[in-house]
Amino acid sequence: MRQALAAWDLGAVSRLVRSHTGLSQTAFARIVNSDQSEISRLERGRRAVKDRKRMTQWAQALNFPEQLAGALPSSLDETTALTLRAPSLPPLIVEPAGPRQLHLPVGQNLSGGSLPTLVLDADTFRGNELHISRSPELDAWAGTPTRALVIATRTVDGTSRQFAVDARYGTRAKDSAGDQGRVLRIPSAYELDDLTYGILWAVAGFDAALLSDDTDLHTLLPLTNGADLDPLAAAVQDEELTPGSLMFIGSQASAGYILDNRATLGDSPIFWTRERTGEEAVTWLLFTHKLDYLRRSAPGTPQATTGTGRAFCIPPHAVTRSPAHERILLFLAIALMESLGITTWITENPDLAETDGFVLLPRQRAVIASWVRADAVSKLGLTTRPADLHAFADAIGHAAAHSVTSAGLARGRLVATADYLGLDWAWLTRRCHQLALVGTRALARPRSRLLGLEGLDAACRFVASHRTT
Repeated sequence: MRQALAAWDLGAVSRLVRSHTGLSQTAFARIVNSDQSEISRLERGRRAVKDRKRMTQWAQALNFPEQLAGALPSSLDETTALTLRAPSLPPLIVEPAGPRQLHLPVGQNLSGGSLPTLVLDADTFRGNELHISRSPELDAWAGTPTRALVIATRTVDGTSRQFAVDARYGTRAKDSAGDQGRVLRIPSAYELDDLTYGILWAVAGFDAALLSDDTDLHTLLPLTNGADLDPLAAAVQDEELTPGSLMFIGSQASAGYILDNRATLGDSPIFWTRERTGEEAVTWLLFTHKLDYLRRSAPGTPQATTGTGRAFCIPPHAVTRSPAHERILLFLAIALMESLGITTWITENPDLAETDGFVLLPRQRAVIASWVRADAVSKLGLTTRPADLHAFADAIGHAAAHSVTSAGLARGRLVATADYLGLDWAWLTRRCHQLALVGTRALARPRSRLLGLEGLDAACRFVASHRTT
C-alpha cells in the first residue's frame, strides 16, 4: 500500500482495499465519493489521478496519512502507465518476523479465510534462490498438518519483497554438499504477487472445500459416470456439500456426459463455455478430470490454426469486478486451451452471458452440458431441435465474428486476451517463464487427490514460450 501511494497508483490502492475487505467496485466508489466506472478505469490503468485535492479526499475517506502519497507526479509517461497496470501486492503483514496470516478473500463459491504463515528474514539471495537457515522453529512449522506457508523477506534495491513456499513440501528439499549447515531454499519465482497469490488462493480454497466433503465425494463421484441430471441431482440434494464440491461434481458430470457423446459430434465440434471469472475458470487448471477432458476433445497440436474452437462470454463488467489475481487465473485457463490447439474467442456481449454451455455440431446436433452458475448440479441433454441449433450457431457465430481477442495465431489471441483483462503481457510472460523453470509444486501442492497442478504448469510453459527477450 505504501508503494502504491508513493507512486500515486490509486488503482492499486483500490485493488488492495477491495481484496482485503471484499468490497465491490461500486461499494468502494461510494466510500471515496467516486463512481464505479472511474474505479474500473483506475484499476485497469486507463486513468491516473494527479490532483492533490482528489488524493486528499481518498486519504480522508480511507484514513491514511496524506504525506504517504509522495511528490505530485508531473506527467504520466510510458513508465508510469506500465506501473499503473502492474499487478498489486497481496494483503500480507510481513513485519515483524514471526507467525502471521495470509488473508484469502471470499469468492463466489470459495469460503476464503487465511493461511498460517511463518515470516522469516532470508539469510542470502543466491542466483535464483533465497536461503533461510534451518531452525527448530522452522522445522516445527514444517510439521503443521494443515496447509501453511514459509515466507522469506528480503530487501532488494531498497524494497522489501516476499517469497513464499509451502511449509511442508518446501522443507523437503535435499541440501547440497556445498551448503554450510542446513538451509531452506525458496525459488525467486515464488515471489508473492497477483500470480502466486492467485494460485495459493485457488488451491487452498478448493482443497479446503473438497477435503471437507471427501467421504461424500467418494460416494457421489462414481454416480457421475453415465449419469443424467435427475438422479445425480437428487443424490447431491441429500448431502450438505460445500459450493466448491458442487462445482467439482457438476464439472465432472458435464465433462463425462460430453465425452460419452463425443462420437456423435464429428471431428471439429465447437464449444461454448460459461466461465467468466478466475474462480470459475481455474477449475480447468486444477480439476484433474478437466485436463483429461481437454486433451481428449482437443484437435491436435498447439500449432493448429483450425479445428476445435471454444467461445467465452466475458462482459466488461465481469472484468472490472474481478481482482487481478482472478483475471490472471482466467487468462491462464485460456492459455491452457490454446496450448492444446483450441482456438478461443471472447465476446463481450452481455446478452449472451447466460447462454447454456454446449458443444455444437452445426446443423446437426448439440450436447448441452451446463454447470457453471447452474442450479443443482448441472444441466445435461442432447438436442437436434432446429430452434436450439439455430440459437447456438448464432451465439458461436457472433463470438467468432466479433471476438475482442481475434487473431490468426495463438500468441496474438493471448496478447489480446491479456489486454482485454487489463494485464501486462510482458510481465505475464516473464513471470510464467520463471514459474515454468521450477514448477508450482513446492508453492501450492494440493492435498486433495482430486486436484492437480499439471494443467497450471502447462499453461505457464505455453505463455513462457511466447516471451521475447
